[in-house]
Amino acid sequence: MSISLSMNCPNCGGDVSVDEGTKYTSCKYCSAILSIEGDDGVRRITFRNKVSRDQAIAEVRRWWKGGFKARDLRRRGEVTECYPIYVPFWRLRARAAGWVCGYKTVQRNKRTERVPLEKMVARDMDWTQVASDAGDIGVERLRNLDGEAVILDEGSIPTFEATTSSTDALSTGLSQIRSEAVSYAGVPSITFQQVNVIPRGLSLVFYPIWMVRYKYADRMYFATVDGITGRVLSGRAPGDYLWRSLSMAVGMAVGGVGIGFSAWIGLVIESEGGCGLALFLMAASLIIAAGSFGFFRHGVEMTAGDVKGGYNLFKNNRPDAEDAAFDKIAPSLFGGR
Repeated sequence: MSISLSMNCPNCGGDVSVDEGTKYTSCKYCSAILSIEGDDGVRRITFRNKVSRDQAIAEVRRWWKGGFKARDLRRRGEVTECYPIYVPFWRLRARAAGWVCGYKTVQRNKRTERVPLEKMVARDMDWTQVASDAGDIGVERLRNLDGEAVILDEGSIPTFEATTSSTDALSTGLSQIRSEAVSYAGVPSITFQQVNVIPRGLSLVFYPIWMVRYKYADRMYFATVDGITGRVLSGRAPGDYLWRSLSMAVGMAVGGVGIGFSAWIGLVIESEGGCGLALFLMAASLIIAAGSFGFFRHGVEMTAGDVKGGYNLFKNNRPDAEDAAFDKIAPSLFGGR
């Protein structure tokens, strides 16, 4: 994933575009050979906003349609504000290299064996984290690192100021990359690990995000749209009362029947296997009942991305994950929306 940088030739003033990390290039207008060096300290990169206001609003309206949101949101939702903001993110590029040793447990017939494992890790990794207190926008890290960087004057665009230091960002980033590298090795039980992380560059990326605020039933909600990919990053939306009522009724019914059936199995089948099956069914029934109650209680507001509060079943995935799950469930219950 490379970044395209735009600058002017110091010889003729012509436009020169290079990829991130390029040390030498030539001007296509005057053929001058140019050496590119960065200033000491943290590089500041601003991505070009490629999404228009109309495109951002259209994407939010598409997002209204999917998932477990209010069924009349597209009809009653009213956009009140839509404006771009540039949010700073720390980006650390580093290489993780080392060894992770341990074992995995394998069941063979009636025996449990430990199989030794020794995995080498050698890969380039990226870590990102929001560098400011941007409020409750629900975007804590970047999922897209591709874009066109531009050189802009300070104060020419609306931005949030970075409130965390580069030292803290570097320390946190190295720790996170080391943990991800160890997890990437895929060793279930670790007995020894030696993974070194070599930083290749820390930069402060100002990323374009569209803030879209809208009103539904006299209450205000919001959604954020990626200024490069044009996809929804996070947001709040009203939940659907029919889905909440249905989940409560079905979940409690299934949970109650399952608990009663598990109790009956425990009384009728007086054996170790019967007790184990009864306990398994009872635990599964309690999980179903608790999940349905949680959706009923918190489903009054659906959230996406890293937004806190509300009901967010797919917090670690893209906001579209909720829409995909809904598209699989809805046809069997309602024949589509």
